[in-house]
Amino acid sequence: MNFLVNCPLDTSVPRPAVLKDWLPEVAWYSVQSLIKIEPFEQFANHLEKEMPRRFMEWYNELSPESCKLPGDWKILDKQPFQKMLVTRCLRPDRVTAQLSTFIRKTLPRGDSFVDCDNTSSADDVLQTSFVDASPTVPIFFILSPGANPIKNVENLARKMGMDPAK
Repeated sequence: MNFLVNCPLDTSVPRPAVLKDWLPEVAWYSVQSLIKIEPFEQFANHLEKEMPRRFMEWYNELSPESCKLPGDWKILDKQPFQKMLVTRCLRPDRVTAQLSTFIRKTLPRGDSFVDCDNTSSADDVLQTSFVDASPTVPIFFILSPGANPIKNVENLARKMGMDPAK
């Protein structure tokens, strides 16, 4: 989970010439960190030496997260979280789409966590989430740039008889 969220970079190995035409440098540095996690030890080698063209084809797909990875890495379709780590390295722009699919397929009632009910206000959604929350089941806000749920949280606090200023 830490890798998925932070995607650390290891800049100790320069990006190979065979990848320079299509793979961003930051993606290569992410892969160098990924190979420190089991079962990805050989991933950089396969990317660079054994299947660079096939990885480039995967990389250039419109929705690569929906496509099988090249070679033996296609087995990661049965390990969706691990496949998401590869996507995080190579195509971070597609992680949100893959995360939505992961939630839908992995969690019970996963669709209800991904699909937005456009008949409910933000305050209604927060109220429903609060009912499901507990001290051991927190509420996480996954925000897009510019989103700010503070007013909604303050509204909920007032509704429950709390002073949000305290």
